[in-house]
Amino acid sequence: MLIQNGKIYLQRLLTKLSKVSLLLLFACSGLGQKFNSLFVDRAIERENKFKELVESTWIQFPKLGLYCEKEVSYHKIFCKLQTVLSFRKLSEYLGIQIFESGPHTKYYLELNSTSEFGHYNPEFPAKLREYLLPAKTNTALYTLTLPIYERLIRNTAREFFIVYQKLDSNSKFFRKEADRYILLVEENRLDPYYLDRFILFLYPAFTDNEDPEESSRFVYKKGDETIDAQVVKELVGFWIRRKADGTDTEFVLGLVDLLKLYDPEFYQNRITNQSN
Repeated sequence: MLIQNGKIYLQRLLTKLSKVSLLLLFACSGLGQKFNSLFVDRAIERENKFKELVESTWIQFPKLGLYCEKEVSYHKIFCKLQTVLSFRKLSEYLGIQIFESGPHTKYYLELNSTSEFGHYNPEFPAKLREYLLPAKTNTALYTLTLPIYERLIRNTAREFFIVYQKLDSNSKFFRKEADRYILLVEENRLDPYYLDRFILFLYPAFTDNEDPEESSRFVYKKGDETIDAQVVKELVGFWIRRKADGTDTEFVLGLVDLLKLYDPEFYQNRITNQSN
């Protein structure tokens, strides 16, 4: 029996070795080179298709998902984009997973979960920066898309930046809130109305403690408090979750790229004129 088992094991080993030899032969042969070339060609083709899709989406953006108008703030933009491209297809184009964990599916965002939130793959916002602003190198496209940005995207982009800027002006508070959010989610204790405490976040008197000596201090710019309170709390929630999953820096770098291209005066004003 031992001899028989030994023969079987030897036969299996020889079979595996022959397969490995075949693969090595294939890789070193012209067939292997053709295979690699085909793989590269398909990757280039996929990238070019995605670039074309991004350009056409910018141009057609006003006509996309008219039913999305009922959505608030950035949800309206995401709704429009998802009429063109699902998360599954976007993942294929970029060659990465969009989320590392969380309740979102390949096709839509799950925004009402109290026990999970989407942890973005850190590569995702970095990849977006490579592709989402084709007008940076295309003057004709810039001229065509500037009015689209100003009419449909500018307000949301500015609101994103204003909220981030105030959160980032007190890094200790920002980190503390992200850690608290993670803990509440992990323990399934996140109240559905948790973010309501940030409705007045952009007001100069906003505080997290009644004691003036203990309360957090932020950089404030006059006029920020005019942004819709419901939008403010949604954006605070977005940035807290990005701080929690570690992608806030890459996302804000992409936002800065957008503002520098389409809204440079606003961006310069925000970073040079601030008061406590």
